[in-house]
Amino acid sequence: MKTLGLLGGLTYESTSLYYNLINQHVREVVSPRSSAELFMYSANQEQMLQLAASGDWDGFADIYVQAAHALIAGGAQAIVICALLAHKAADRIEARIHVPLLHLSDFVGSEVKARGFVKVAILGTKVAMEGEFVKDRILQKHGVEVLIPDVEDRERVNTGIFNELTTGKVRPETKEMFLNVTRKLLDQGAEGLILGSTDLGFVIREEDIGVPIFDTAKIHALGVAKWALQEVKEK
Repeated sequence: MKTLGLLGGLTYESTSLYYNLINQHVREVVSPRSSAELFMYSANQEQMLQLAASGDWDGFADIYVQAAHALIAGGAQAIVICALLAHKAADRIEARIHVPLLHLSDFVGSEVKARGFVKVAILGTKVAMEGEFVKDRILQKHGVEVLIPDVEDRERVNTGIFNELTTGKVRPETKEMFLNVTRKLLDQGAEGLILGSTDLGFVIREEDIGVPIFDTAKIHALGVAKWALQEVKEK
């Protein structure tokens, strides 16, 4: 089993989800009393969000790079960023570490392609919807087109995520706004929905929209768990 280094804290709920899913998979594959070998760093969410909001991605990356070095010194053989938003700084982090960074978009793109989809939508923060590190990376590496909302809808969704979702409380009218924006993208031909914020999985369900949902946190966590167990024989 390989040792993982988790960079978390955006939000702690998302980080907890990663920890739980990774360990559940290890238990299922290895033995009922087995658990993952990993190190975890949890950043101060408020500090990280302020850096992101100001566009200081170098400062954002500096915090995670320092933490990654500590995890690697402890024995981590790969780094996992436990939030989609934080992948905006993934290239900056990867350039300054000497172990693999297991990128969320690679696992999500592989899953979407494996299920036969050629056009999907994404809902998330503005950074996630507009950034090249999700939609462009998935298109270039996997040939899947990723549709994004229009400018006004991107603003509405971004505000809903930062003002409510990151606090753990989402009003019914905000959830309905998320769903209405998604329906517009489905009308444009999207065959499924990528959750471009790891916490959206707590709010939007497949039964809400009638198409498959690609929950980035769950796909990523399961993917890195399988990566860690490459050399472990199944029961």
